[in-house]
Amino acid sequence: MQKVGNNLYVICHLWVFLGLLAQGISQKHYTRARMLELREDVRRMFQHAYDGYLTHASNYDELRPLTCDGHDTWGSYSLTLIDALDTLATMGNFTEFQRVFTLLTKKMNFDRDINVSVFETNIRIVGGLLSAHLLSRRAGVAPEPGWPCQGPLLRMAEDVARRLLPAFDTNTGMPYGTVNLRYGVPKGETPVTCTAGVGTFLVEFGTLSRLTGNKIYEEVALQAVYALWEHRSPIGLFGNHIDVQSGRWTALDSGIGAGVDSLFEYLVKAAILLNRPELLELFHEARAAIDKYMRKEDWYVWVGMNKGHVTLPVFQSLEAFWPGILSIIGDTEPAMRTIVRYISVWKKYGFLPEFYNIAAGEASPDREVYPLRPELIESAMYLYRSTKNEYLLELGERVLESLEFSAKTKCGYATIRNVLTHEKENRMESFFLAETSKYLYLLFDSDNFLHSDGAQGELVETEENACVVQAGAYIFNTEAHPMDMSALHCCHDHNEDIFGSLDLQGLSANAIFKRSREQQMVEQEHWVPQCQSQDFPNYDEEPIPDRDRDRDRDQEKGKHSTTMAVDIEVFDEFEQPVGDVLVSNFERIREERELNPSLLQIKVLRNQLTVRDLDEFFARRRENFASATDALNYVLAFMGKFTMDVAFIRGLQLFDSNISNFIGAGAQKEYEERMRSLWELYDLEQQYAANVLLVQHLQLLSFQTDGEVMRTHLAEVLDGLDRQQDPLHTQLEIAALADSFSHANSTPQVGDIDQAILKACIGYEIALMNTTAIQAFVHRIYLMGTKKAAPSFSPLLDPVELGTLKVVQLKPPEQRELFKYTRRLVTFRKRMSETVDRLQTLMQKLTPTKEKAVAVATATAQPAVVPVEAPPAPNTNTEVREKAVQPELKQQKESKEQEVDSEEGSVWSQFVQTILRKTTVQRVKFDEALLQEKTRKALEKHSHDESPRELFTCQRPEFIEQFAYREFYPVT
Repeated sequence: MQKVGNNLYVICHLWVFLGLLAQGISQKHYTRARMLELREDVRRMFQHAYDGYLTHASNYDELRPLTCDGHDTWGSYSLTLIDALDTLATMGNFTEFQRVFTLLTKKMNFDRDINVSVFETNIRIVGGLLSAHLLSRRAGVAPEPGWPCQGPLLRMAEDVARRLLPAFDTNTGMPYGTVNLRYGVPKGETPVTCTAGVGTFLVEFGTLSRLTGNKIYEEVALQAVYALWEHRSPIGLFGNHIDVQSGRWTALDSGIGAGVDSLFEYLVKAAILLNRPELLELFHEARAAIDKYMRKEDWYVWVGMNKGHVTLPVFQSLEAFWPGILSIIGDTEPAMRTIVRYISVWKKYGFLPEFYNIAAGEASPDREVYPLRPELIESAMYLYRSTKNEYLLELGERVLESLEFSAKTKCGYATIRNVLTHEKENRMESFFLAETSKYLYLLFDSDNFLHSDGAQGELVETEENACVVQAGAYIFNTEAHPMDMSALHCCHDHNEDIFGSLDLQGLSANAIFKRSREQQMVEQEHWVPQCQSQDFPNYDEEPIPDRDRDRDRDQEKGKHSTTMAVDIEVFDEFEQPVGDVLVSNFERIREERELNPSLLQIKVLRNQLTVRDLDEFFARRRENFASATDALNYVLAFMGKFTMDVAFIRGLQLFDSNISNFIGAGAQKEYEERMRSLWELYDLEQQYAANVLLVQHLQLLSFQTDGEVMRTHLAEVLDGLDRQQDPLHTQLEIAALADSFSHANSTPQVGDIDQAILKACIGYEIALMNTTAIQAFVHRIYLMGTKKAAPSFSPLLDPVELGTLKVVQLKPPEQRELFKYTRRLVTFRKRMSETVDRLQTLMQKLTPTKEKAVAVATATAQPAVVPVEAPPAPNTNTEVREKAVQPELKQQKESKEQEVDSEEGSVWSQFVQTILRKTTVQRVKFDEALLQEKTRKALEKHSHDESPRELFTCQRPEFIEQFAYREFYPVT
């Protein structure tokens, strides 16, 4: 019995222990001395990695810790040096901070012909420079006059941000993913970028605008967020990648991890930093959808953005930021429950794999890497500040032990290639020094200045104003660069001096009252209610009746004319009868509609497709029709009856993106540009299919040869497209036609070109009466447009019956219109081939010109050699003549070389060389003022001014509002 009792005692304690772990309760107690020891361990870890970077890779972006050398990753601008600068200030290494500060201000130059990531450059470079600028005074750097509104690192950050602005010049305001620091958006740059790459600019660009007074940065970042918000799905979710020009989602998985994460992070942080509560409202609305569809037992999975069904039941290490964001808004309980889930994964492997399969309970294959990410320790730092739960300190200690034991090398810390084996990889990303080390240090350093609660600050005085800085709160960007929130309030008045040009005498109480009274009288004199027509007669005058006109109008209306009875006695502030004005406006609108019946007509009748219509369509069977022709007529009538709006067409994503590779990107825009009937959409798809088939058969994209053969082939294709074809009728002839050239590898001949065009044309004609293909098209709409399971369908007509249907042959103009896409492609390629050929000819002419000129100049400069048996006696006159001729020859040589060089260096010659080298970099026309104007216009609809409370009434005049809110009337 005693043994059984002991076992029960042990089991009870074990259950208690496991319960404490599940609740996130630590079994350790951390004294202040122990926390300081761990803090110093973190400092030594950072210093080891930082010294390794300086010693082996200071001229490169990142250190390779296994081979102890460097490599460039994001832009070749000493990325780690900038990324780690504010960590030096955080840890109190002010001497090194001052050295790097001086080094950057003297040597860093971003006017370089390199393509960089807009997202990474913003969070690492712009964010790092702004943070270092704001911390420079604390780090002992002597500030220049006007700081924090002036400074070398601030100017450097604005220079980089200005080079990123061309990326925002898109149709939607959402930025491209890549930009050239010298030339803007590269030619041919893809418009597809990740969601986080659109919504992660407000912290850096907002800080920059508040410090410099230039509002364009904050405005473009804000417009990018609003544009992204407008394109979220009907259930409130965001996809993973989006086309920034069209707003079309290209990746439909929705989650809180890679590709999306920092969008939600910046909604919260920018709301606090920039005092924009509307952004916090957006976050709460987004979070409601996240909790509804993604949250599964305190895990967060990936779902389809349109229907919310689970697509990827995994936890990504980047998602570990989420508990920290929840703690910022004060929701610590769900944050603790979620971070306990994440910590369990760390304990299982010693690190977090990039992907962890929740259902299987193991790291996903080929996703076992841990690149020293900071997100888990970041959330632990935030949550510890909120809860003081020592379980989070225990996590920090475990993280530190894992890094020291498994990731440390002789010159740094290495990425863990596989969390199962702890095998190392030869890379140390810059965020290890910028984020991971900083958050670990702050977790154990409770007294760090970055934890400031705003109770203390430092007064900064300038010639124009005085403000408080270093009071916090410090808002970290997604790369852990802290922004001093208090400093953002120092520079507005400094940059926009609203007092310098004011007439102070005109600001006395009497002067203000006099001017406002005069303005009120002027406004009252000219004010007309907004619900009244501008040309309505003045009621101060006696109205003149026009009975003849009224009688004629009543006769014209006839029996359908009605009189509106109004039983109200309402007058406005000018004693005008409001009821009569209202009746007059109703009568005027009705008359306009009767006189302009065309206003009521719509070119395309709206008859939106419903699920019930689709169910009825697929319920039809062959026995419901007397003949195959009747079945075809029913299908065609159904397709022509229903329409779909543009938004619905885009949402269904019926367009096959592979088509753009054959006939150009404009095809998708054409497909989704306007409302169409089902038949018009199907017909357009078949047109695309016919052109793609023709492009493939004629090898228009794969055929490569010299210019003359290429141009001959393209000319023959154009001739074939212009010739009238004679369509065939039977399937046997079509099959024979396909077999004649389907396996040909050589260049199509003239006869083959005609056959290919004929086959594509016949294929299109047959598709227009192929009821099975039409059913499949409608079935795709059913699958992609509804949540209910689409029924399987049986073909209305079998292949034999389809063969009995009469094919309607295209007329020559219709054939020409059908192949307009192919014609456009062929014409373009032919023109480009001719242009390149002319440029090559020009270059061949330019190259020998220089050689010939140099040869002539050399031959002219050297005297002729005459063979003689013995050297002649010196001749004084000859020597004098040669000396006189040499300067003249030298001058001729220099002039000829300059002529050749000038010809080779001409604009046209450089253009030729650029084309022949196939260089893609070119200067893009970019106007910052136009971008700002376009952005402000787009932001107008997101204004957060209060809406009028009085609906369906005249708007209250402004002069009344002014007097309603005046605090006093000065005594005259």
